[in-house]
Amino acid sequence: MTKAICELLINDYTRKGFFDGRSVRLPTVIIRPGKPNAAASSWASGMFREPLQGEDCLLPIRREQRHPITSYRTAIESFIALHEVPATVLGSDRAFVLPAHTIRPRLAKAALQELATKRGLKLGAIRDAFNPRIQGIVDNWSHAIDRSRDLALGIPPPPALNQILENFLDDYG
Repeated sequence: MTKAICELLINDYTRKGFFDGRSVRLPTVIIRPGKPNAAASSWASGMFREPLQGEDCLLPIRREQRHPITSYRTAIESFIALHEVPATVLGSDRAFVLPAHTIRPRLAKAALQELATKRGLKLGAIRDAFNPRIQGIVDNWSHAIDRSRDLALGIPPPPALNQILENFLDDYG
């Protein structure tokens, strides 16, 4: 509710001419370097990061769970692109959701195996560790994103999942 109120305030203050406001909701941004944290979305980075580091990942959600993701590089590029869009093109709704891919843990496993073969990596496993509390939280999140508005404005889509994984290894591997 707080996010919606802030988005409405930005829309209203922009309409009144106080400033040229824009707000962005992010899909889950992967792959976050470092150690896992307590966030309910931590598994989304963990199911890539830990196996790529040769460690097992404990997956707290169903393997068929759909989840929107983008890359950290794309998030940065998108902020810049949205900043550069002329105010006259944006209209009265200044709230955006960045474009995302919808992935499932099963797709993650296949992408990891393909990359491991290509680069000669020994992967850690993705192990089921179902957590009904985390699954309940994730069940209430959006599972897909309509990308049409943002793409029409020139906001870049995330690259293919295999490229996101390659970028992570190049930047942090």
